[in-house]
Amino acid sequence: MRYCLTMPTIFGNSVSDAHGIELLWIMPETLLDKRASIRMLGKLHREGWLNTAAYQAACAQVRPPAAWFAWAQLTLLLVGSALVLAGVIFFFAYNWAAMGHFLKFGLLEMAILGTLAGTFRAGLDRLSGKILLLSASVMVGVLLAVYGQTYQTGADAFELFAGWAALILGWVLISDFAALWVIWLVLVNTGGILYWKQVVDVHDNGTYYEILFILLALHDGAALVLREVAVQRGLAWLQGRWLRILLLLAPLAALSVPTLGFIVNLDFVDNTHARTPVAMTAALLWVIVSAGSYWVYRRQLRDMTALAMIVINACVVWLTLVGRLLFSFRLDQEPGRLLLMALIILGTATGAVVWLRRTAAVMAAELKGNQP
Repeated sequence: MRYCLTMPTIFGNSVSDAHGIELLWIMPETLLDKRASIRMLGKLHREGWLNTAAYQAACAQVRPPAAWFAWAQLTLLLVGSALVLAGVIFFFAYNWAAMGHFLKFGLLEMAILGTLAGTFRAGLDRLSGKILLLSASVMVGVLLAVYGQTYQTGADAFELFAGWAALILGWVLISDFAALWVIWLVLVNTGGILYWKQVVDVHDNGTYYEILFILLALHDGAALVLREVAVQRGLAWLQGRWLRILLLLAPLAALSVPTLGFIVNLDFVDNTHARTPVAMTAALLWVIVSAGSYWVYRRQLRDMTALAMIVINACVVWLTLVGRLLFSFRLDQEPGRLLLMALIILGTATGAVVWLRRTAAVMAAELKGNQP
């Protein structure tokens, strides 16, 4: 829906339509090129371009009541499913001592079979069927946890998550459900972290923790690239914007940890910090990934939310570097140094906001110029 001269408006040189809603003849041309939204309609109403009746009518067109009911139904379905799954977990935790082995396994297996039957009945083309399959996937993990606690197999924790991810992989592939795919990625990441802590670090083979975060970044970065390629080829179930932001934050956060550690361990006075090749590689990868992501979401895919996340992450690393440099030197004027750091933080935040606002304006102009 776009603004046009037949859109309900207001005062001044106007005329009424068949419904008694005034139409403005002198609306500025810049407003005609903007996409209708509740926020834009509110701005027009506050500035006097829309009277109250026109504002309410336009809001009903942009976001009809049926959209609110659909949103409420979806929200209640997701929240209710999460609460039920949490209730299942706490039920077994609270009644653990009072339940026998057969009752524990019987209830969980019946729950898994019931959710799978519900999925088959509803179908994977409906959201309710996808939610039921996600519930079955979560209960598989609960079943594995109950099995490990009941028989005390002595297995490491990473084996639980690795087995959990392996068992539900088939469901992930057939579900076409982004939330289930994200859960599977979280399981793989958790299993990898626990494997590193319980196996690699125990043997102490000269490895560095930076390698773990580099591997996590590569894994999550590959998932992001796969998502973007799939969306470009028309895979609808991966088009959620939240999925892009989540998959972008994962490699940035993973590479930020060793980068921040490398900065904190720097010594600008004595220059005695051991700059290991792995730590320097992690910091270099952070620079490459940040710059590459910024270019992609600025020039190719044009996503301001993604750009904001990249800029915020860069500000955190920059402020850490400045703070480490500022507090490396022993000065008598400690309050002055703290005040200077506060001013630097304010300046960095202000500069980031100004940069993002200008970038958003330029991107909007570019999109307008590309429209036929």
